[in-house]
Amino acid sequence: MGLQRKTFFIISFLLLACVQAWATHIRAGEITAVRISQTSLKFRFTIVIYSDTGSPIQVADGGIINFGQGRTIGSLQGGNRQTIEDASVNFEERSIGNETAMTVIEIEHTFDGPGVYVVSYTEQNRNDGILNINGGSSKQVPFHIETVLRIDPGLDVNATPQLTIPPIDRGCIGARFTHNPGAYDPDGDSLAYRMVNLLQDRGVEVSGYVPLNDPSITTLREDGGSPAKFEIDPITGTFTWDAPMVAGEYNAAFIVEEWRYSEITGGYELLGYVTRDMQILIEDCDNERPELEIPADTCIEAGAILEAVIRGTDPDNNKVLVEAFGGVFDLNPNAAQFTPEPSFRQQPADHAFSWQTDISHVRRRPYEIQFKVSDKPTDPDAPSLTEFATWYVTVVAPAPTGLNSAIANARSIQLTWDNYVGRNFNPVMKIYRRVDSFDFDPENCNLGIPDGSGYELIDQVPINQTNYVDTNDVRPGVNYCYRIVAEFPLPKGGTSYASIETCALIPLDVPAITNISVEETDITNGEMFVKWTSPLEIDQVLFPPPFRYELIRYQGFTGTAGRTLVTSTTDTTYTDTGLNTQEIPYHYQVRFYDSGDNLIDSSSVASSVWLSALGLVQAVELKWEANVPWTNKVQEYPYHYIMRNRTDAAATDENNFVLIDSVKVTNSGFIYFDDGSFNNTPLFDDREYCYIVTTQGSYGNDLIPSPLINDSQKLCIQPNDNVAPEEPEIEIPDGAEEIDGLIVLDSPNCGDLENLGCAFSNFSNTLTWNANDVDGDIASYNIYFSPSGAEGTFTLVGNSRDASFTHTGLSSYKGCYRVSSVDRSNNESSLSAPVCFDNCPNYELPNTFTPNGDGLNDTFRAFDRPNGKCPRFVKNIEFKVFSRWGGQEIYSYSTQSAVEPNYFIDWDGRDNSGKELPEGTYYYQAIVTFDVFNPKKETMEFKNWVKIVR
Repeated sequence: MGLQRKTFFIISFLLLACVQAWATHIRAGEITAVRISQTSLKFRFTIVIYSDTGSPIQVADGGIINFGQGRTIGSLQGGNRQTIEDASVNFEERSIGNETAMTVIEIEHTFDGPGVYVVSYTEQNRNDGILNINGGSSKQVPFHIETVLRIDPGLDVNATPQLTIPPIDRGCIGARFTHNPGAYDPDGDSLAYRMVNLLQDRGVEVSGYVPLNDPSITTLREDGGSPAKFEIDPITGTFTWDAPMVAGEYNAAFIVEEWRYSEITGGYELLGYVTRDMQILIEDCDNERPELEIPADTCIEAGAILEAVIRGTDPDNNKVLVEAFGGVFDLNPNAAQFTPEPSFRQQPADHAFSWQTDISHVRRRPYEIQFKVSDKPTDPDAPSLTEFATWYVTVVAPAPTGLNSAIANARSIQLTWDNYVGRNFNPVMKIYRRVDSFDFDPENCNLGIPDGSGYELIDQVPINQTNYVDTNDVRPGVNYCYRIVAEFPLPKGGTSYASIETCALIPLDVPAITNISVEETDITNGEMFVKWTSPLEIDQVLFPPPFRYELIRYQGFTGTAGRTLVTSTTDTTYTDTGLNTQEIPYHYQVRFYDSGDNLIDSSSVASSVWLSALGLVQAVELKWEANVPWTNKVQEYPYHYIMRNRTDAAATDENNFVLIDSVKVTNSGFIYFDDGSFNNTPLFDDREYCYIVTTQGSYGNDLIPSPLINDSQKLCIQPNDNVAPEEPEIEIPDGAEEIDGLIVLDSPNCGDLENLGCAFSNFSNTLTWNANDVDGDIASYNIYFSPSGAEGTFTLVGNSRDASFTHTGLSSYKGCYRVSSVDRSNNESSLSAPVCFDNCPNYELPNTFTPNGDGLNDTFRAFDRPNGKCPRFVKNIEFKVFSRWGGQEIYSYSTQSAVEPNYFIDWDGRDNSGKELPEGTYYYQAIVTFDVFNPKKETMEFKNWVKIVR
């Protein structure tokens, strides 16, 4: 604003200061903020006030701005010019129709430091006659709006949401009223909307305020239904009042929240909000609402031009005004254009939207472009009706280019790609891999890597890096396929389209397991069919056949539990018998030897398909998994098949399994919901149903025929089973003690401490248990932990399929455990009796030290080497030193009163006043309290002498 105009406004406000303070004028308003400094917490606040042009009072006469940290600016028009200029206040005012003026007040403020600040503006008074405030007597009710701003270094620079559509609209009796604030966030943060009550001061709601859907205000909707609606869409921000019954002025308020994802907390954080207090003018009229035609939501690649036609029509053939709002019109560079300039025109009124996008426009959230159409009735006194529509446009970063792969060696693959076009915006390059090729079209809003494609993120690298060597369990004979994606940093974020795919296949010079299929499900007589290929591409000159194979079996999906040499054979198939295939999955590995009986190499491990289920009301949910080197998500063979018994109408045929359905796992994943839809026969809740799932997989290698067919175990489950299983019993070894009603064990890991440093603090406990699986349907176990063992303090820390669990990441061994059984219907047993592990305390002190400043043995310090003599699990130390003669206390130290307790003591040979003590012998007493359950080990008292040698 020029100096002449600014001076005019200041003088005008000062001249009007003598007008009575209780005159009425304010209709609506809001406060927004933008940070204007990268080196300080300086913000520019914009207070927008909408006022009644019929009032003689100027906006801000007596208004108070409170910045929420002790700084308040009051009576902006009542102070002197110097005060106003020191506050950097700018004013602008213009008429926007409907007997309403818009005043924009800009003021700058610098905050002292991070925090959450409530910035408010309060002024006397609202305009009179607001029907839902004090029954229309609103002239003495203050107007108050608030904006909450969170300044957090961990969440980067921030500005509040910006509102672009004025909050004064007219509506008709009996017609649905809508409003949209046209909000956008300059930082690309997520916005959410909710209604709130009107305020008249900080934390004080307007007395006598009535919501617009209160029966005293209205009871009908436009369609004749009831009750009335008064709501705001939490995502789009469209405010709806359906419908007013009485002509007059009404006020309502809502807030626009901004949320940002935090990589520190791993969730979305509320940054603050803007409150809009708005006014609605309702009149009696005979008019139909105009309509908008806008394009479907879309994505566009950065660098392309987006063009569209926006059309406004009116069923009454009235002229229409089409307007466009949103952050895209404020961008720099390349703001969007909307032509011709909005004005009332004959309908249909077409406008051209055009936006030349560039890489700086990339962000995770779509841009929200709001369009508003208003009609112009032939009666000049009739109110205009409006309609809103929002167009969501996502600007997507271009795909990385030039991705190529090559075999680096027998266990690694080299990737290279071009420099990325958007590297100046500091994205990271994410590298994805899958087994076998998967074709998809990375465009039309198909961002990044689509769900169900089977690609897994294996690494990410800085954007300036254009090569990568994959050594992540790369195995011969597997066709590894890669794509890369650029991921842009928060707060704007954004994911590029995926690159083209590149694949590399290392020669098959080891056996490749192709089948781990359950042939028979049983607790003791289960059978597994295992098949593998020979090393088809091995150099037979270096490694002459015939080959001998050793088949190794393990329990579970991974690990070495239950390692068993099953067979040694020259064949490539084997049926493994005598297994518990009902309760345990197994995985296998093949080792092979050449004709000279030299061990050459081994295959990848591969597990059986493990089926789990959840019993629901007249339905069953199935899930299955397998840890295999091939892929079970194959585009050429995308279906897995569901077999079930009891498919007859009476559900009595237990032994006959029928194919009931298939699952396209590339779309739906490894999950199936059975409610009997396949034959329109609901499942009964009083009987068991049994299932087998057949999977299809591939290595993507032409030398290994596809598909690879494998069956899960047979799994039986009863729908709507509500009978909980038996509770487990934790195994208790010899030597346990009962202390205060708890079973306490010395940690079996105490002996390991001798090999661990004094600073070690990553402890673990392992417990095992037994469970009587009466119904044969225990699926897993929940493990609960409490540091104290007190009732009500146990929390869930893990779930295990096996009857054992290792609790890691503990600060000590001390703690108590309880275990429950969980069946396939998610019924949970009661908790087992608690069993506790105790700490193994240790503390040792020397009898000589030499405080001479040579850096060796300078303090009286608890032993910290060798490791077996470290202080362990100390809770508190009371240390006192006495003179040799008379027992006078000359020094004391307590960790209980220390800000940073030193459990080593580290006494430097000075008395309590800081004076060096002479050489000689002194007596000390140390009472050490340990963090243990066992009271016999809780306290250790040391009484001994110590010699100071200087």
